[in-house]
Amino acid sequence: MPRNIFSEISVIIIKLTFNSRFFLAKTCRKVPPLAKLVDKLFFEGDDIQVLPRDAAIKSSSEIEINKSIQVPENTALPSDVLKEMIMKSKYHFIMNSCICRVSNDCKDYSQDLGCLFLGKGSKRISTNLGRAVTKLEALKHVDKCQEAGLVNIIGRNKIDSVWLNTGPKEELLSICSCCPCCCLWKMTPQLPDELGNSIYPMIGVEIDYNEDLCTGCGNCREVCFILAIEILEDKADIDMEKCRICGRCAEICSKRAIKIRMDDYAIQRSVERVKPLVDVERE
Repeated sequence: MPRNIFSEISVIIIKLTFNSRFFLAKTCRKVPPLAKLVDKLFFEGDDIQVLPRDAAIKSSSEIEINKSIQVPENTALPSDVLKEMIMKSKYHFIMNSCICRVSNDCKDYSQDLGCLFLGKGSKRISTNLGRAVTKLEALKHVDKCQEAGLVNIIGRNKIDSVWLNTGPKEELLSICSCCPCCCLWKMTPQLPDELGNSIYPMIGVEIDYNEDLCTGCGNCREVCFILAIEILEDKADIDMEKCRICGRCAEICSKRAIKIRMDDYAIQRSVERVKPLVDVERE
């Protein structure tokens, strides 16, 4: 089947079934044989990191001495993981739109900011869905997504290589920019653990939660895409088993009760985790 026709059919199927993903995820949890089949078809070999938003790291790093002193511009930030991989890659492809936000008819975040794909497999994506870009254009795209309030997810995601018909999953590196309302991975709590655990927090980051500062306003709960926060007895209760440390809660907390800490080697370790997944320098 011609690549353009296959992609057009895939888009139609995704749009029709997208809002059934929670039901399908729950069904997989209840029916183990179905979970194994779904894993084989769409998740096998997945390795996906959720990167905290740069703004969450910056807000958590402010030093209060009478007034806030902003973190220096040359401080390492989670998006540096993306930028290093972009600089290494020979091929870059930006989608015309976000299939998740389009399928969910998102009203709160731009539908035009689509995924960025790196690696040899990106050459096979239908030009009806996006365009090949330069390294500079890819870097600017990452900045636009950060400014729009989106969370970056990077890694090998088999489902992308399937619906985009790009060949072996080892040839396509996905960089998604997700909103809290439409993200595909919002279904993670309903998935069987062996599937849900393929998406995990960035290596070297952790949440620092000061319950004494929390007023129980619930803003953090509203922006948590994975439903890891509840408000109990006027305090936020964070389920760290569910949490993928996207940083939205820290960014929105006016009382600074939640902060995201990133150690000095987080960027290096995350890049080293991503490198073997897809050889982005391969011709």
